[in-house]
Amino acid sequence: MSLNSLVAKTLLITPSGALSPGPLSAVGVAVGASLGPMGGLLVALGHTAAELPYVYVLVRFLEGIMRWLGRWRRLLVAIVVIFLLYFSYLLARDAYTLYIGGTLEVEAGARTFTPIQAFLAGVVLTALNPYFLAWWATVGYPLVEGAAKHGTRGFTVMYISHVWMDYAWLGLLAWGGGVARVLGVKPYAILLGILAIVLAGFAVMMVAGEARGEGLGGLEEG
Repeated sequence: MSLNSLVAKTLLITPSGALSPGPLSAVGVAVGASLGPMGGLLVALGHTAAELPYVYVLVRFLEGIMRWLGRWRRLLVAIVVIFLLYFSYLLARDAYTLYIGGTLEVEAGARTFTPIQAFLAGVVLTALNPYFLAWWATVGYPLVEGAAKHGTRGFTVMYISHVWMDYAWLGLLAWGGGVARVLGVKPYAILLGILAIVLAGFAVMMVAGEARGEGLGGLEEG
């Protein structure tokens, strides 16, 4: 596979993960409601901080990493579920406070997410999410395989072709979340409440999937 073909394949495959609805995307909207578009970029930066070294190692040691994922999947799922429920609680708390009489100036959602929390959300929902990790080893495997054939240059070209979509998508989602703040207190509170339910829903889905004994194949990245 030539480098041009690798870029083309990356651009075709990446949207199946980066643009899929998932915990990272939901957090991108929630952070945007607090911090605006910059919040989405911070989530993307945290995502990159965890994803970049993982993909690099995956290119080198695919088989061993898949065995590791199988061994520790349930623990990773448990940590992510706790993380999702925690942020769901934060969103629900602020939604309730705003809806019963708070003001955007006093109770602003920036209290829900700080810049550090936005960055950490990107890190945790990437590094400890076995569904994301498995996406690269399954759906994204052709990209890993193609990059490996061209060494460091191939990895660099492939990853740059991939990661810009994460920044564009999460920045766009965060911008959309930020727009809600200009609509007024009640719509903003409703948005936070919906996002709290969405994050809790993802946590429940992950627990249910483990209870059914579902494997890691065919999973979404977002």
